Amino acid sequence: MPATRVTDPGLVDAHANSQLGPYLRGLWKRRSYGWYVAESDLRQRQITTIFGSLWHLLNPLLSIAVYFLVFGLILKTDRGVDGKGGFLLFLTVGLFVFQYTQRAVTQGAISIVANRGLIQAIRFPRALLPLSATLTETFAALPSFIVVYVVAITTGTTPTWSWLALPGIVAWQMLFNFGAAMIAARVTTHFRDMQQLLPFVFRLLIYASGVFFSIENYVSDGWMTVLFILNPMYAFIAMARWATMGMDMPAEAVFAAIVWTAVALVGGFLWFKSAEHAYDRV
Repeated sequence: MPATRVTDPGLVDAHANSQLGPYLRGLWKRRSYGWYVAESDLRQRQITTIFGSLWHLLNPLLSIAVYFLVFGLILKTDRGVDGKGGFLLFLTVGLFVFQYTQRAVTQGAISIVANRGLIQAIRFPRALLPLSATLTETFAALPSFIVVYVVAITTGTTPTWSWLALPGIVAWQMLFNFGAAMIAARVTTHFRDMQQLLPFVFRLLIYASGVFFSIENYVSDGWMTVLFILNPMYAFIAMARWATMGMDMPAEAVFAAIVWTAVALVGGFLWFKSAEHAYDRV
């Protein structure tokens, strides 16, 4: 007896969302969920801490004080810092830019494994989870970047038009963070120990990003300088210091930021999406 083909207009292709167009449309359609999760996470952080909203300002200020004491007063790594605002602003910009990416990638790494129940219960583009983590950390970082302007004014830095470029640099960095968060999320689904390794990776990376010292004065080897410039974190830090302190911004750093953002965002998205159905079994 010949097989009968049954067609039902109500049936949906289970692999339809694996196509790029429908996947992106589904992600855009649910963008409000990402905003909602980010706002909810921030409110939860405020409820579970004594200082609440004030902690978003106290935390960066305490970080500045500790690192300035260690690297500025004790180790005296302020040699060669000639930009406006001195070493205090130099350190503030470097630290906040670095911590923004560190927190976004760290939270993005656990965005899949921490939402196993949601993934198994509801069908939606899984990239929404690292996107929500990136948005959450972006909102949490905004007070830190406001502190940058406060420190600049406090240290006697005169506002310039380049200050207006800092929000654009942060937005640019957010795109890189989203791509890096997707890469970290997929790696963590296959290698759970990645979330324990990431703090050590960033602890090493912070010394290779020029956060605490000027690489022009501490790194003399040509190849070492190239490695610093090719570091995406150094690239974003250099651009932020140019915007706030008027320091030189190497063209190579801008190029590195463009390339790293494109690779992380496009390559990370495609690599993350290629394992979309595997996340259901996390």
